Amino acid sequence: MNKKPLVIDSPSLQSLRQRYLSTFFTFLFWVVWIFLWTPLITLIGWLLGFDLIYSEMIELEGYKGVLADFVLFISCVAIIGCLLGFWALYNFLRFKDVDRRAALAPVNNRQLSAFFAVDPARLAIQQKTQCLTVSFDADGNITASVELKSKPGGVRVQ
Repeated sequence: MNKKPLVIDSPSLQSLRQRYLSTFFTFLFWVVWIFLWTPLITLIGWLLGFDLIYSEMIELEGYKGVLADFVLFISCVAIIGCLLGFWALYNFLRFKDVDRRAALAPVNNRQLSAFFAVDPARLAIQQKTQCLTVSFDADGNITASVELKSKPGGVRVQ
């Protein structure tokens, strides 16, 4: 039985012209598909009383107010976008050669034992143990640690 897919989808092998044609036909058929739904959408709109919207927006020219508001909305979005763009450019120029991120200093065993309230000798044993179960209290302090030992078959037991 042939396991190859029936549809070969390799856009990377298409020429630019083929990709544009594919995009155009996809858009065209989506428009046709939506157009085929318009009678049902019109019926539902009529049942829900959207014919009032038609009379208000088209017959009484209410769309002019919507267009005026839309122009104001687009203007506000453009102004805010420009402000954010200028802010980003300002920060880029200000901090482009400044690296304020610094590596943290390595933690030594004395700091680890003090942080977790563990005896330094016990910490050294825990670090050398291959498999360890550690229990913590609500404050994050180590309350117990148990080494897990291997059975001859490779299974660990407590």
